Amino acid sequence: MSQPEGHPDLGRRLRRARRRGLFVGLRSLLRVVGFGQVRLIGRLTGLIQFHFARRQRRRIQQHMAHALGRSERETGPLLREAYQVNNAAVLEILAMFDRHQDEAMLAGRCEIDGLDRLRTAMAGGRGAILLATHAGNAALLTVKLARAGWAVSVVYREARMMSAGFVQEGLERYGIEGILANTGLRAYGQMLSALKQGRIVFIMMDQGVREAKDGLMERFLGKTVPMPTGPAQLARAARAPLLPVVTTAAWPQWKFRIDEPVAVGQETLESDVHRLVRLTERQILDFPQLWSWHQRRWRKPKLA
Repeated sequence: MSQPEGHPDLGRRLRRARRRGLFVGLRSLLRVVGFGQVRLIGRLTGLIQFHFARRQRRRIQQHMAHALGRSERETGPLLREAYQVNNAAVLEILAMFDRHQDEAMLAGRCEIDGLDRLRTAMAGGRGAILLATHAGNAALLTVKLARAGWAVSVVYREARMMSAGFVQEGLERYGIEGILANTGLRAYGQMLSALKQGRIVFIMMDQGVREAKDGLMERFLGKTVPMPTGPAQLARAARAPLLPVVTTAAWPQWKFRIDEPVAVGQETLESDVHRLVRLTERQILDFPQLWSWHQRRWRKPKLA
């Protein structure tokens, strides 16, 4: 039986097909132009998206102004740069994972401050958790760490637009273990195992979770949203040091800073999650032009 016109399942399938078509098209384009031109294309598409996705952009700009405590006029240039920065990052990651790129070249495209803090944390023998945000191409950071001899595991979610296994295979090209967060308890067990082996576990928590029951409700950048408890639970269970990673610059190189470990496990889980949410929020407020404000898990919830 055919679906009635306007049926939500049909709309969902069409949106997924459109995203899948976009993924295939971008993948083909990046193979033609080569990695050297990817950032330029990313900046250009970000600028186009900023100017032509007007309805979406206006809503995000309003929400961004509320989060930053600034006028919409002041946040316009910041949001425009954020579109460019993160479109460039997405396309770079796509090109990196689609085909193996020269690792020396990739390592040269980013700088990492605070490696001494990571070495000190790793000396305890319990591995280390690097807690980052969706700000720029942090995949370069993990490649650089792996190339320097660190054992790295990256926790990721499989995007619907990408083919199955795309990210996993891409990480493995650079000797990095991928842990698919979508597998729930299995993923959590893999993270614990990686830390017991003395590995670095790279994870993010700034996009919230889909269902409120899967997280804790927190105020985050002006919105009340369910935030993941996983990073705090992992640090508590493994008694592993948790170090924030801050993206501080995008041009001409990506720059990242590894900060001092955050105390976790001394109070309740709720207080630990709250502390990590506040810390993550502070990072974004310090460098708002680098965060992906247009990612759907933040832009869709309403201001409250």
